[in-house]
Amino acid sequence: MPKPFKQKCSICSQLTTKKARLLHGEEGDGCWDDKYCHNRRSFYRKQARTNNGENTIQSVVVEPPQNYFAILLLYKDPGERPLHALGAELWQGQTPNCKLQPIHCFGLTGGTIREYTEQVLEAFSKQCGTSLNKYKDIFEVSPEKCPIRPCPLHPES
Repeated sequence: MPKPFKQKCSICSQLTTKKARLLHGEEGDGCWDDKYCHNRRSFYRKQARTNNGENTIQSVVVEPPQNYFAILLLYKDPGERPLHALGAELWQGQTPNCKLQPIHCFGLTGGTIREYTEQVLEAFSKQCGTSLNKYKDIFEVSPEKCPIRPCPLHPES
């Protein structure tokens, strides 16, 4: 059965040996024992490091690449539902660089939408000075979150 945790020993372990002997030796409260205290202090210091997370896996900070990429936002219901609106964003590394304000897609054909998204990629390429051939990712967003006003889904009150 393990010995009980002593708060006094834990606090003492954080002091230098010289200060600990002054406080707890013959001139102090008399609890210092040369036979045991060195090992106890080592044990309590190790416990404090473990409890503070010093013996856990350390994290490393590495700056992420600052490459440009574009994402396409499609405001539509899941499945084979018509496209409500679309938007796009240009990112550099982990931060958005610029964005295309979403537009409603009512009455636009698939070919017109495809042509428009290619024009957006060209505009983003000019903005960042590098060639963007395709969207890095395409996200489908619920039409309920359409930010365009006025919008048939969000009638003005």
